[in-house]
Amino acid sequence: MHAAFELDMPTLVLARVVSIVVFAIGIPIMTLRKDRPETAIFCWSLVMAILSWVSIIAAVATENLYIVAIYAGCISGTVSLQWAAVVVMTGRKVHSAWFVVPPVGVALGIVVLQMPATDASILSCVVLGLQLGAASTFIMLYGRLAVRRSTAVLMALGYTFSFFSAISRPIELLFFGSFSLYATSGDPANSAAFLGSYIGTTLIILSWLAALKDRAEARLAALAFRDELTGLANRRYLHEQGRKLWTQSRWQGTALTIVALDLDYFKRINDRWGHEEGDRVLAAFGAATAAATPAPTVAARMGGEEFCLIYVGVDAKSVHGFIERLRDDFAQALRLPDGEPVRFSAGVAQAGPEDDGLNNLYRRADNALYQAKASGRDCAVIGLPLAA
Repeated sequence: MHAAFELDMPTLVLARVVSIVVFAIGIPIMTLRKDRPETAIFCWSLVMAILSWVSIIAAVATENLYIVAIYAGCISGTVSLQWAAVVVMTGRKVHSAWFVVPPVGVALGIVVLQMPATDASILSCVVLGLQLGAASTFIMLYGRLAVRRSTAVLMALGYTFSFFSAISRPIELLFFGSFSLYATSGDPANSAAFLGSYIGTTLIILSWLAALKDRAEARLAALAFRDELTGLANRRYLHEQGRKLWTQSRWQGTALTIVALDLDYFKRINDRWGHEEGDRVLAAFGAATAAATPAPTVAARMGGEEFCLIYVGVDAKSVHGFIERLRDDFAQALRLPDGEPVRFSAGVAQAGPEDDGLNNLYRRADNALYQAKASGRDCAVIGLPLAA
């Protein structure tokens, strides 16, 4: 019965080290770019994992206290770097203390306290278990902000497997009074811990490749549906998302209001100050719109100096107030080289039962925009419903 649970551990250890080396070389070749620091950090974690395996084999062979400390620091540093990579990927701030203290602390603790091999291994497993548990929890909470939910679940599952592998050693010592220190031991308990760690590492690497794929697809979607100059959505996204919002508002009975907007005398800006100044104005308006409170459900550049905003669940009167505030805020925030503010005109139209689609509603907002221009510009006009 005992033999049934024994594995060819030397071969498995070698296979694991080789697979990590392959990924450590392959991932940078396939995906490493200057604008993807999370990939570089993750690759360094794989290098650290290789060092941890080299050091643990050396520690078992020599039983040297300092090599044991190096192993404990390397394996803790591997998880620290991977967690830091995920934090960077989610766009959150990396607190260096979270990632530096565990590996440095466990290595110094082993050396300063002159721990025997058993105590050093237990300390390393406890610290590693805390890191893995925290990383798994963080990914479940924030991972979906950067990658698909399925990818976040797969990644969290990998860290969960590794977590149980790490805490199995202290549990084994607690209930059985001893455990195997040798990485290549065929002991059943050691085999189970190794398998848990092996599965966890494999899932983590596979989920990281899936995360890189998710990020690449998100970049392509941004290129397809975003206006590069203003950072707002483009006409294609407005039409696709607008149809969905139209159907949703009809089904739920919520208000849907469209704003057709045009920067006043924009051609004069280009003619007098040049296209670079015109681009600066457009980019500033995009930033002002994105920072507006409340933000529109969809904000898109239709082309040139023309924009369209969609508000869901807000009536035309309230949207008119939002636009007037945006108009004043934008005029105060941006000035032309001669000190003059940039103004805009807007037409506001709220969907009614007579409207037969989003295009019809946009035409009403566009007609209201022409009324605003005819009345002297620098204002917003609410368009009348079709019944009127």
